[in-house]
Amino acid sequence: MKYSFIFVIVVLLLFNLQKVNAQIKRDTIYYLLDTAKVPIKDRMFRIEREGPVIGYVLECKCYPYARGIAFYFPITDKKERKISLQEFRKIKTVSIRELIDLALKCLPPGHTDLYKFIFAEPEGNNIRLTDMMLWIPTKPRITDTVKTIEPMKN
Repeated sequence: MKYSFIFVIVVLLLFNLQKVNAQIKRDTIYYLLDTAKVPIKDRMFRIEREGPVIGYVLECKCYPYARGIAFYFPITDKKERKISLQEFRKIKTVSIRELIDLALKCLPPGHTDLYKFIFAEPEGNNIRLTDMMLWIPTKPRITDTVKTIEPMKN
């Protein structure tokens, strides 16, 4: 009886902790990505499509494994909205340096969901806001391209 009472209390505490974690509001980070105004040779972002995901890779060797910082969104679940230029001017955006610093703060084992990243791209007289997710870097596979093959022994 005593153990079942303790078990019920622990389950209730865990349930309440989970509810509290779900209610934590993340800081929203806005970055203006205007690739049309930047000459091709000076662009720091590379836009790629890999399967069901579109990624915006910031060419920065400061990220682990000397890879770029990748932000992505799934094509099937793209969360975007358009706002006017006047509305966008009221929003505080970050610089490229601040974006890199914030992405580095999100590295594991830290808080990978600390910020909500939104990229703003000009589209005529409007600004398109797209919710992005930060790709957590993984250790690259090492491939051995030279392999010695021994003769078969009978």
